Amino acid sequence: MIMTTPWFDEVAPGIGSLRVATDERPYFEEKALEFLRAAVQEVIANERLHAVLLEGGGRQFSGGAPADLLLSPDADKRVERLMAEAGRLLLEVPVPTIAVMSGHAVGGGLMLGLWCDLAVLAEESLYGANFLDLGFTPGMGSTVLAEEAFGVPLGRELLLTGRLIKGREIRASGAPIGYAVVPRSEVRSTALRRAREIADLPRDAVVLLKRHLASRRGNRLREALQEESAMHRALLTQPATRRRIAERYVSGDR
Repeated sequence: MIMTTPWFDEVAPGIGSLRVATDERPYFEEKALEFLRAAVQEVIANERLHAVLLEGGGRQFSGGAPADLLLSPDADKRVERLMAEAGRLLLEVPVPTIAVMSGHAVGGGLMLGLWCDLAVLAEESLYGANFLDLGFTPGMGSTVLAEEAFGVPLGRELLLTGRLIKGREIRASGAPIGYAVVPRSEVRSTALRRAREIADLPRDAVVLLKRHLASRRGNRLREALQEESAMHRALLTQPATRRRIAERYVSGDR
């Protein structure tokens, strides 16, 4: 059976797995948001959990919003709702979240992983904030997250050029997140090892620290989303933007 929505499972004592995409359906859609909301509530209610892995497909972690959503008549409003809630939900998870980014992570899909507390990336996979390449301005908190993860010079370059970059290039650049780049075959085991390290610590202390760190990041998220949403409203429904999105999806860019 092909899974098209996120689902939650416990994969080890004290460790959960929250799946947001599959290789068959790598996009993050509005229906997926409903399931993410329900799954996060399940995590919050499960006091046995000490850490949660955020997982996507093996070849594609997440490709962000699908073309039909971006090309809808009310795309500006729908995208704004999707962006505003996805990051907030991940910050509400009471225990640390670790993005298992074995596959490519592009646009909003990359940002979904970067809103986690930790992330593990693959040497062989592609990562990037290709919003401008699709014809519209960056979203999903990327104006904050790109510089946070990649450092100001590289983060700004990725936002302004829309280019994709392999994990090994991220590591070679000395980017802050470069330490977390490993061979693709080791991504999940590395993430699971970090989750087990967290699970060995006193849960109450971990939860308290996570709440503090998430509160600070949440403030930055809200400010970034307000600014990004204003830019989206100015561009997303314009005919030129819609043509560019359609062309880039058809060309296989995503």
